[in-house]
Amino acid sequence: MGMLSKPEPEPMEHAPAYRNPHEDLAYIRRTLDAAGRLSSVSGRGLVLIGFLGLGAVAVNALATGAPWQAGAGVESLGVWAVCLVASFAVGVTSMDRKARRMGQRLWTPVLQKALWSYASAMVLGAVLSLAVLRAGRLALLPALWLGCYGAALTSTGVFSVSPVRWMGISFLVLSLIAVLAPPSVGLALLALGFGWLHIGFGAYIAGRHDG
Repeated sequence: MGMLSKPEPEPMEHAPAYRNPHEDLAYIRRTLDAAGRLSSVSGRGLVLIGFLGLGAVAVNALATGAPWQAGAGVESLGVWAVCLVASFAVGVTSMDRKARRMGQRLWTPVLQKALWSYASAMVLGAVLSLAVLRAGRLALLPALWLGCYGAALTSTGVFSVSPVRWMGISFLVLSLIAVLAPPSVGLALLALGFGWLHIGFGAYIAGRHDG
């Protein structure tokens, strides 16, 4: 009799599915982790690594001699091996502390990508160092170490804060200088790179990027 009929209820199979808020938050976190930048680089940790580098240079200069100097023993290289291991430990520990302080996770997809870039250049540095040692061309070590570490930082800086990339470029410039300079300035260049560049850029990152 002209009366409008009530609309039938929507079938259950077409009703919107219930979404767990925890699943939504987990998805958002994964997306941000994958698309974000590595912000847990610790400036304070870099400063400490810089002092470790200056300490290694001091031990070479005052006790063991530079690895490429005549009469230097294997302990001159051992100093840098210890410095490398200690620096790695300081870097990981300081990044973990900064990530916790910022309420973030350390092991993220961004960190995994950054580590692949960093590790490839560092492994190349280890292989080339072995080749240089076998050939007895130890005077090439400063240029090699500065260059490979600079390449590692430059590629890692794509995923991190911009000072990391500029620090890598600075190491590459020092590597070029080491190629052109006489071996007698090798320790000074290592002090400038592994010591003062770490300290300078680390202090900047600590002040401008929350530690």
